[in-house]
Amino acid sequence: MIIETWTKEKYAKNEEDGFVARMAHAGLKLERARVSRLYRVEGSFSRPDFDRLGKELLADSITEKYSLRPGANGFKGAWRVEVWLKDSVTDVVGESVKGAIADVLGKEPAVVRFGHAYYAACESEAKLKHAVVKTLVNEIVNKFKIEKI
Repeated sequence: MIIETWTKEKYAKNEEDGFVARMAHAGLKLERARVSRLYRVEGSFSRPDFDRLGKELLADSITEKYSLRPGANGFKGAWRVEVWLKDSVTDVVGESVKGAIADVLGKEPAVVRFGHAYYAACESEAKLKHAVVKTLVNEIVNKFKIEKI
C-alpha cells in the first residue's frame, strides 16, 4: 500500500515555490504545484495498521496530512509525477522507515520504499516530461511515471 503525506497548504509555500523554480529552470511554467512524499509499504498489515502509520508515524498532525489513496490531496485537473528509486538502488529512507514501522506495529514490513509525487498544472505532458527528466530524476537510479488526475 502507498501512504502519501503532504504539507498543509498554509505551510507549503516554500516547498511549492522550490518545485515551481526547478520547473522554470527547465523552461516549464506551472500554474499550480504541490509536492508530497510517498511510502510504499509491503507487508501483512490491516487497513487500520496503515492508517495508524500515516497518522502516528509518517505525518506530523500539525503541519501535514496523509492519505491511503494516492492523489487524494485535492489537487485535481493536473499532472501527477511519481518519482521512486529503482528497486536495485538502496533506499536508506525506506530502510529507516521500515525499522520505525517495526517499532510502532511490532512487526517488520517486507519492503518499504520512499518516493515523491509532484503535482503540476501545466500546458502539456510532453513539456512536463522534458522538465522532469532535466531536473527531478536521474534515469540511472530513478524511475518515474506521469499521469493525468
